[in-house]
Amino acid sequence: MFDSRNTRTSLSGARRKAPTVALGVVMVSAMGIGIAGNASAAPNATVSLTVNGNTSSVTTQAPTVADLLDERGIRYDSNDLLSPGSGAQISDGLRVGLTSAVKLTVVDDAETFEQLFTARTVTGARTELNLASSSRTASTPFTSFSYERADFYSAAGTRLRAADHIHEGSLAVVRNVHIGFATKDLRVKRQVEVDRSKLLRSGSSRVFQTGRDGRKHVVYRRTFVDKQLASRDVAAARWLKKPSKRVVRIGTGPNWNGLANCESGGSPNAVSPAGFYGLYQFSLSTWHATGGQGNPTDYGYWEQTKRAWILFKGSGASSWPVCGQYL
Repeated sequence: MFDSRNTRTSLSGARRKAPTVALGVVMVSAMGIGIAGNASAAPNATVSLTVNGNTSSVTTQAPTVADLLDERGIRYDSNDLLSPGSGAQISDGLRVGLTSAVKLTVVDDAETFEQLFTARTVTGARTELNLASSSRTASTPFTSFSYERADFYSAAGTRLRAADHIHEGSLAVVRNVHIGFATKDLRVKRQVEVDRSKLLRSGSSRVFQTGRDGRKHVVYRRTFVDKQLASRDVAAARWLKKPSKRVVRIGTGPNWNGLANCESGGSPNAVSPAGFYGLYQFSLSTWHATGGQGNPTDYGYWEQTKRAWILFKGSGASSWPVCGQYL
């Protein structure tokens, strides 16, 4: 707990009326009375009077602010905010403001006491509490620090928001908040993506991309309220190694393995003396007609099978007169 409280106000003394100015009574002749009355009569002055946020225009002959408040039956004491002061002279157009102090019960650790607040909202009352806070001296934004927080409740027990008004009977609970940080390196499992492909025999599967797990450095922010963990979230994170997907393809196509074993013995680099190439023994003209570039042996299984599928869609198994029976 930070011992920085310096705004607790004594509650001794009750509300009082504004002091009045005593006027002496002088016995004079009838003529003297008439003359004295004309000489001492104060001129009317119109002032703006604001009491606890409510403003009205008042016409008065009161000589001072204290007399004005007494005239209006408004009670105040030294704990209230009065502007200008009670002894200020009344003049036309003067603005007079009075904010009455509100008494609240404050609970701070094991101590309970009453305090007067001149603020009208929760935000203002928090300022008047002069709550303590430790400063961050290190350059890193992840330095632990502590502060006090005040939660305000209505007399009915409803928690008040920052802009809500406080009233007599409201309760302020001071809580100790500590923000700490912790770091951890996490393993992030690779995702698995499953595709359906005509480039594999129906019922078979093959790993198209192995993928890998990743690692991430994470900074966690932990908030403790009155030594109890209240929340935990991620303050920052960065990849040490990004994961990549594992891609598995499920076959829905013809029996490409049977065709390749028959045509080339299953070798993507096979070349026949008659000028046929690859798994499915393409002629160069047929390879280029299906959109292939260069030579089939420049590519692996997937590209060669992709071109074989294009050929199969156009002419079926007849493109391989001998081995097409294995598709």
